[in-house]
Amino acid sequence: MKPGYIAALLLAVSATAALAVDFNTDALKAMQEEGHNIVDQEKGLRAFKLKSDLCLHAAKPDKAGSKLQVAKCKAKSNNQKWQFDDKGRLATRGGVCLGVGGDAKEAGAKAALQKCGGAKHQRWKMDDKSRLVNDLGMCLQAAKKGTKAGAGLESRPCNKSDAQKWQQTDL
Repeated sequence: MKPGYIAALLLAVSATAALAVDFNTDALKAMQEEGHNIVDQEKGLRAFKLKSDLCLHAAKPDKAGSKLQVAKCKAKSNNQKWQFDDKGRLATRGGVCLGVGGDAKEAGAKAALQKCGGAKHQRWKMDDKSRLVNDLGMCLQAAKKGTKAGAGLESRPCNKSDAQKWQQTDL
């Protein structure tokens, strides 16, 4: 083989390899993002959305005492990722739980992120009417009927209000 042909062949191979690296970098990023989504789904992480298209949102999902509210749903937001743990608690991706402060048996008690424990006001389930009900029989409701982003969350006696109807959605 002539040296010119060998040089041309080597140049073609190296140029193709350089393009492949750029392509593979993009492919790796896409695969990594998909991998994170799969892990989140396997962990049971979900968003909880009201009919008003606002989602259950924690300002700091890894900090007890953080503000809870409803906010515009964002698929990639860690602030809106929740899971039921093996004790029936609704926990953030950061490992703190949704609970109720003050007198948890009183209507209007504010929902808050709390260190996970065994209290009845931290154990939740979805009932057949799509409401999040704690073991005290109170429902999680968006204040101000959940019509505006930034509305806080509180416990209320369960009723037919759309402000208590949550839809679990995959992220």
